[in-house]
Parts: sequence; C-alpha cells; structure tokens
Amino acid sequence: MNKTRQLLLFSLLTVILLAACNSEEVTQAETTDGNLNYKFKMTHITQNTHIWQGFSEILAKELDERSDGRMKLDIYPGGQLGPEADIVQQLENGSVDFALLTVPYLSSRIPELDAWNMPFLFESLQEALEAQDSESAQEMLGLLNDQGLLGMGYMPTGMHHLVLKNDPIKTTKDVKGLKLRFTGGPSVLEYWEKLGASPIAMGLSEVYSSLQTGVIDGTSIDSNALLSEKYYEIAKNYVLTGHMAFGGIFTASKMKFENMPEKDQQIITDAVHAAVEWGKVEHLKREKDNLAELENYIPVLELEDKESFLKEAGVIYNKYSKKDEMIKQFIEENSNH
Repeated sequence: MNKTRQLLLFSLLTVILLAACNSEEVTQAETTDGNLNYKFKMTHITQNTHIWQGFSEILAKELDERSDGRMKLDIYPGGQLGPEADIVQQLENGSVDFALLTVPYLSSRIPELDAWNMPFLFESLQEALEAQDSESAQEMLGLLNDQGLLGMGYMPTGMHHLVLKNDPIKTTKDVKGLKLRFTGGPSVLEYWEKLGASPIAMGLSEVYSSLQTGVIDGTSIDSNALLSEKYYEIAKNYVLTGHMAFGGIFTASKMKFENMPEKDQQIITDAVHAAVEWGKVEHLKREKDNLAELENYIPVLELEDKESFLKEAGVIYNKYSKKDEMIKQFIEENSNH
C-alpha cells in the first residue's frame, strides 16, 4: 500500500471514529475507586423562571450531594433540545438522560394518562398533588416502560385557568364561540367543544403571538407560566376556572438507567423523590404568591357559575370511564363531585 493510500485510509478511520464518539455523548467515566462519574443531560419546555426549572435545580443539587459529587446535571430549559416529540426520541436513544414531559403530550401516546386531563376533577391544587400518590396514578407511571421511558414521579405545573384577551367568562354560555388554546388530550378538547368553544391544540411557543393577533381568544395556563410567558401584557383578565391540574412526569431514559449500577440507580431514585417532595410544598407556596403578583398586572377573577361546568364534566367522566378501566379507577379515587 503506497503512502498516499495509507494517509487516505487513516483519515477515513479518523472521521469514522469521531462520528461514532459524537453520535452519543459519554455521560459516565470510572473513578479510581471503581465508582462512576456522571454528567447527565436534562431538558424541559418551560422557561427558566418556571417551577419546572426550580425542580431541575433542586434535583441537580440532590444528585450532587447524594453521590458525593459524582453526578452532575446539565439543564436545558425552554425547549432548547426541541419539542416533546423530539425529546422522547432522545430519551429512547439515550442522548438525553432525563426530561420533564407534559401529561397532555404523553396522553397522545398513552391513552390511560388522559385521566389527568379530566375537566374539573380536582377542587384545589392540594387535591391534585395528593392524587399523585394514588394507586392508579402510580400504575400509570409504569405504562411509560413500553415507550422506552421510565416514569419516576409527577411534577405538575399547577392548576390551569383561562387567560382571556377580551371579556371574562361567568357561565358555560360565555364559552360559546371562543377560540381557546389547550395543549391537547382528547378529553380536554371534547369537553370544551361540547360547551360550544373552538378548542385548539397548540404548543407553548406559539401562544403569545396567537393571542396577540387574535388567532385565539384565550389560553389554558397555570399562574407560573402566565407570569414567565408574560401573557398579561396582551390579555384582559385571568379567570380562576381551575378546570384541570396540568400534569407533568419526570422521565428517565430507560435504556441508560437500567445500564447503571444498582447503587447509582438508588441514588437517582432518592434524589428524584426528594425533588418531588420539594415540588409539592413549593407549588402551594408559588400558587398563592403568583396570584398575588398577577393582580398587579391583570384582573384575577373567580368563576361565578362553576356548577354549570361541573355538570358537563360528568358527561366526560362517564364516557371515558367506559373506555378505560384505569381512567375509571383514577376518577373514582380522586373525584369529590
């Protein structure tokens, strides 16, 4: 083999090796005592002022302390790694280690999770947080396994209410004809459609401009996201409908997690549990503080005729309970209506 061909072959092998190294980031390395050091990658779709970012930072702290510095967590907020469909693919192939994913998106892949989207199921955020520990809620986490994911715990965004560009709603009659944005979930869209609204499934990144230009008349949003996304700049009121507890699930790459030593799996499990418990306390605190802050920017109004909304919600409960036994169990365990 002449020198030119040798150089070409060497260059080709170098390119192939570099490509192989870049196709999947190395997230662990062995230490001198036989333990592993990790540099994890985590993402979520909300801004860095949202409670999901706070959860992520608490998790990073817990991982670092519980592993004696062996586990580091890089956080990518605001959808930096793509929309949720892309994030799921990255979890499946192991290029991302952890993510907070919305239940409405996941329910498009796992129909049983639509139980969390049931309208007006919870009377308060406290009830929704307690529902995370119910038997059916824990069983739902196991359903992510078939997707190549590992559901490790719930981290909701909070109670969803309606921010509206024009007049507030007081009864179900006021909903007719409104173009309202929701994140998805069959039961959500069907419920508001039955009330006479035009529900639109839309990603968070599109909402501000759509509200500003009149593509939508309002959006379903929690108080934390309303502040971080600044919808109060272009809306006229925030009606406390409390129509759903917007769910989120802390998810790990099943492939990556199962290839770790058992003791490291336990560290991660314990750290996630601690961050989830922090989230339960922080949610209640932030909800109160957020609503007080929002009153400086926009009228915060109570829903006057909630009973008319609850009546229509019962129809949805009955329909989806007949479709799925787990949804039925979740509603029975958590509904007070």
